[in-house]
Amino acid sequence: MVYKIQLKLKDKYGVVKVAYEASNLGNFDYSCSMPTSTFGLPEDYKESAIITKAEGNTGKVVFGWVMKDEATTPFTTMTSWAPQLINDSTVTGLWPEGAITSVPHTLAATTSQYFSRRIRNLNVEGSWSYGYDLKTADAQMIALSEIFEKRGFTSEERHQFILKNETDNYEIFNEEGLVLRMNYQKSGADPVTWNASIEFQIGDVVDSTA
Repeated sequence: MVYKIQLKLKDKYGVVKVAYEASNLGNFDYSCSMPTSTFGLPEDYKESAIITKAEGNTGKVVFGWVMKDEATTPFTTMTSWAPQLINDSTVTGLWPEGAITSVPHTLAATTSQYFSRRIRNLNVEGSWSYGYDLKTADAQMIALSEIFEKRGFTSEERHQFILKNETDNYEIFNEEGLVLRMNYQKSGADPVTWNASIEFQIGDVVDSTA
């Protein structure tokens, strides 16, 4: 069986602005918390305890995979940090409108090339012109670690996680929510790959743009 991970970033209208796919799932853990209150009756056995449920349920997903150099880009959709003029129409960028600091640069990203919001070209002083090849593991790690870090209450993005059985072509999980934690590890014994893991909180994202 081949399982594929799809990780998407959407705006408040549900438009997909970034989509990433990984076909080498390493581990997956889903948990659903259903809190209850239990009151044991005096002078009685455990089966007589009174159980009540007043709080709501919460769900969380933790999954991991290995990032490696690919023959084709794993990004199927990519949006630049700054708004771009495409076919005489302005396409909004990833940088939140009304942010205290201005957008770092206006370079146009594609599904095969990414420009970091903070890492500059070391070969040219003061330049943002270094474009990362998204077929490489390093570029995938840089892009995901920057793009899926939600800036705050004023940024409109929300995330979607899909786990798909690629062999038999059906979805196992398709949930929306927010990435809570990202972890990227590199081993000296295998310097061309990254071990990646993401903790994903399922739910309805509420922010100032909703």
